[in-house]
Amino acid sequence: MLCKKSLLLLSLFWICTYFSAMATTYIGQSIDHHNTWTKSNSPYIITTDLLVKKGITLTIEPGTKVFFSKETQMTVAGNLVAKGNKSQKISFTGLNNSDWNGLFFTKTCNDYNPENQEGVCFNYCTFKGTGNAPTHLIRSKGCNINIANCSIESCYTAIQTERQAKLWLTKSCFKHCNRVLNIRNTSLATVTQNKMTNCNSIMLGGTTIFKENALKNFTGNGRHSGLVVWMLGGGIIDINNNQFIKFEDYAIKLYKMSHRSSFLVSNNDFKNNQTNLKLSCKYYNQGTSLVENNNFYNYKQYHISLFEPCSEEENEVLKIGSNYWGKLSKEELQKAALDKKQDKNISAQVQFNVSLKKINH
Repeated sequence: MLCKKSLLLLSLFWICTYFSAMATTYIGQSIDHHNTWTKSNSPYIITTDLLVKKGITLTIEPGTKVFFSKETQMTVAGNLVAKGNKSQKISFTGLNNSDWNGLFFTKTCNDYNPENQEGVCFNYCTFKGTGNAPTHLIRSKGCNINIANCSIESCYTAIQTERQAKLWLTKSCFKHCNRVLNIRNTSLATVTQNKMTNCNSIMLGGTTIFKENALKNFTGNGRHSGLVVWMLGGGIIDINNNQFIKFEDYAIKLYKMSHRSSFLVSNNDFKNNQTNLKLSCKYYNQGTSLVENNNFYNYKQYHISLFEPCSEEENEVLKIGSNYWGKLSKEELQKAALDKKQDKNISAQVQFNVSLKKINH
């Protein structure tokens, strides 16, 4: 008799555990009070556009799954804290692999504060789109966000920041996104120790520290590919200690900058790229530009390629600092640059300062 009761209790336990694991929670209205989404009530299915109201915190616990119905979006005017861990990541994706419209953060959000580590943040989260959707998987208009140990896959633009938004992005992975980052003018970003593979472009317009990242197998689709620097106002783009490997077109492109801008490229490794640097001969000397202490191991087309329009000066020189250029002689190095010596339509010339030894970073 005791054995039968034990078996019955054990059966009831497994039945309860099974149905608990299969729990589904549907979210169809705005969140207007503090709320916690749990793994036990997961998955959460967002059935319509969702708003986390100003002053409200939505906390998402480790192991929780969040599905977005077709073309739905989450707007956060308050606080969103999504902290998973190594063994129980939080996932965001479209329901039945449908297109969804990402997460949008307004300027009224609870800004992330790096000193007390409170505010909007994602840690150990996975995000998956469908290729061209979401158009902006994470978009911030003036909200400060921290993203760490996350993975983002298959979207058009993974992260876009605007209107003085700050971004801290560390130890995360990006795959198959057309644009990994779009840091708009007036925004600030610190991007460190990330892996980016099989993507197409990165746009840096606001002040950005881009450090210790690994970028590999970028395509050359569209007008702008690779890492593109496009500064319309003041700011500093500091690109250092990164790896740029197998870019179909150019690895870094300086498209535009102002006299109040700085473009710094140092201590990076460049390997097996079509062209390593594509530089505007009009804007390179307009602000402060520095390219030094990099290892340019090889190239397929050019080490450096200049493009028009250039300034009105007939004999403009773009000075490149001391870098390692592989085993090229001085004569071979000059041929590795597309400037006025190879193209009469370009009025500027590249001036190299050669380092004959590989630079240890």
